[in-house]
Amino acid sequence: PYKVDRMLTQLLRSGALRGVAGVAVGQFTRCADHWPVTVAEVLRERLSGLGVTVLGGLPIGHGAGQLTVPLGVSATLDVAAETLTVRPAVQ
Repeated sequence: PYKVDRMLTQLLRSGALRGVAGVAVGQFTRCADHWPVTVAEVLRERLSGLGVTVLGGLPIGHGAGQLTVPLGVSATLDVAAETLTVRPAVQ
């Protein structure tokens, strides 16, 4: 958790997360297997001061069978339903 916390601290201090409404993260492979907390829990704790919604464990990212989420598209993050709905980039 220390490295993730350190990276989040840098992003927070630089202002890079200013205006972020929500964070969606995938499944971390060979990263957090032996941690007492999940990456999503670390994100929730560190971003709590921003009022940012965090949803973790989604089938997105770099692992096997993961879906790709394009950058710059509109999306809806629903924590209650545990879903990320991405709108098409091209209409």
